[in-house]
Amino acid sequence: MAWWKKASDADLQQSMELAASAAELAHQDGNKAREDEFHQVLDGMIGEAQARGWTNTEGGWLRRSKD
Repeated sequence: MAWWKKASDADLQQSMELAASAAELAHQDGNKAREDEFHQVLDGMIGEAQARGWTNTEGGWLRRSKD
């Protein structure tokens, strides 16, 4: 099981931001393999965010409201 499936909402959100930043840095450095690794991890986190009912917006991922 991927660690992010057990992560809190706050930890998942922060990890997604870090992975996106790391992928961008790898892209800027021309390290395609490292960029691809971060995107693969980020894809898993995005899947988890969607499973939790989060919404992707232009400003980033919005966590579901607690009703």
